[in-house]
This record gives sequence, structure tokens and C-alpha cells, in this order.
Amino acid sequence: DFYRLATCGAAPGDSCQGPVVRWLKAVVTVALRPAEPGYPPKLAARVDAALDRAIERINAAGSGLTLRRDDRKREADILVIRPDLVEGDPTRNIPRMPDGELIGVGFMWLWWDGNKNATEASLLISADISAGDLPSVILEELFQCLGFLYDIENPAYEGVSILAQDSNSTLDIIGQDRAILRMHYPVK
Repeated sequence: DFYRLATCGAAPGDSCQGPVVRWLKAVVTVALRPAEPGYPPKLAARVDAALDRAIERINAAGSGLTLRRDDRKREADILVIRPDLVEGDPTRNIPRMPDGELIGVGFMWLWWDGNKNATEASLLISADISAGDLPSVILEELFQCLGFLYDIENPAYEGVSILAQDSNSTLDIIGQDRAILRMHYPVK
């Protein structure tokens, strides 16, 4: 039930709200783009460090998918953007994101082909995110770029799942989060 909720938005006993999307690659590249002018320099450095930790936490979960950071790749599979936007602003001119989407402190967009295979993604971290929320938010958005598109709105998951909508306290991929990552990307 948790897997279906996270991957296709199906509440227990209900139908999927959307497709189940996954990367076919065993290695998915991630690139941090230069911060836009106006993005706070101290926050830009924190995002850089938090991205490394998020990649390490996802890779440590032991699935059949590995994230590899390479900031030199202009066409990495997942782009991490530091725009001069704050929570509530609409997206504008963000690579691989439609314009006009209202953002939170973190926001992601995943594209897929007609076979429901992920083709590219972007995530952004707003210029007004707090230092305390940053580690959890970047981990959540990166995790969602792997095909776990649906937030979970249930107090029982706050502090337990990276997908909990109303909590930014989860800092690791463990428990049910690790289990669904391994189900989605089994070790071959």
C-alpha cells in the first residue's frame, strides 16, 4: 500500500492517480547548476553540501540505482537549480520545468516517455529555505525525482518518511522509504 501511494498516488484500496515512473538506467547523473544572481551565497554553499549528503543517503539505502554527481554535465539526468525565487513564486525560465508552477521551499519536476520511463528531471531549492529545513527538503525532492511523486499527508509519517508532506525532519532513507526504493529499483 505504501509503495502504491508513493509511486502512483493510490490510497489503500483505491486506483492509481497517475503512472508508475522509473529510471531504466542503473546510474542516474545529478548536476548542481550555478546559483542564479540574487541567490544567497551562504545558502548556495549549504545546498551544495546538502546535495552531497542527500546523494550519499539515497545510495546508502542499497537499491539497484546509483546517483552520481557530476556538475560538469550540462545534460545530467537530474538538474539541481538554485533560482532567485522564494516560496510561493511561480516558476519561470527553469530548465526542464514548465513556467507558472507555484513553488514551495523545494520543488521538483520529472519527465517521462510514453513507456513511463523517466527521461529527465529538475529540482529547485528556493532562496528563502531555512538552514534547518534544507537537508530534509533536498533529500525529499531528490528522492521524488526517482519516481516517488506523491507526498503523504498523514501525521503518522511525520518524522518517519521523507515523503511526509507536513514535516521536514526526516534526514535518511530508512524503513518503508528504503523498502520502496529497493522495490522500485531492485538489485540485479
